[in-house]
Amino acid sequence: MIEYIIIILASSLFGLQHSGLSALRIKGRIIDRWGKEGYARIFNITSIVTLLIAFLSMNFWDWIYFITQPALIQPVFLLLGVISGLAGVILAMKASSVIDVSTVADMRTDRKAELITDGIYSRIRHPLYLATILVFSALALVYPFPVVIVFSLSLIGYTMIGAYFEERKLLKHYGDEYIEYKKTAGFILPKLR
Repeated sequence: MIEYIIIILASSLFGLQHSGLSALRIKGRIIDRWGKEGYARIFNITSIVTLLIAFLSMNFWDWIYFITQPALIQPVFLLLGVISGLAGVILAMKASSVIDVSTVADMRTDRKAELITDGIYSRIRHPLYLATILVFSALALVYPFPVVIVFSLSLIGYTMIGAYFEERKLLKHYGDEYIEYKKTAGFILPKLR
């Protein structure tokens, strides 16, 4: 039981780092002091370190169980995991082709960045969060072991919380323009038309 608590706490550390450095006030201070490139560097380094801590907290080392213990393979889960992972990667690539870190880093209260509503963003307001959920779901499906499932669910849970905070930040930043945008694009999933 303690191993699952450690995984959840380590995943929460990543969530706190990610949401904390994304908060407009903190982001603005970092950008004022070290510029957008400095912010991107700080954000990326701390994200990698805290995600690595969360990942290592699983203490799971049987990544090639397909070869060492083929009897453990769950073909349906494996196939669904591969499909989910590929869908997540493709979605992340599509979303990243429309928006980049410099656009995100420039979201400050002293200037009005353009609200991105084209490409995949015309259907989904948070496609990168959906991509993240798909990738972590894939991890749990491909490796259906308790520690991996707890890790994946912890990070999926944080992803939903992070999307909620991002939504609040965007509403505050873009106001009525974002309220109108919400009418046409779904939160994490596309709206049915």
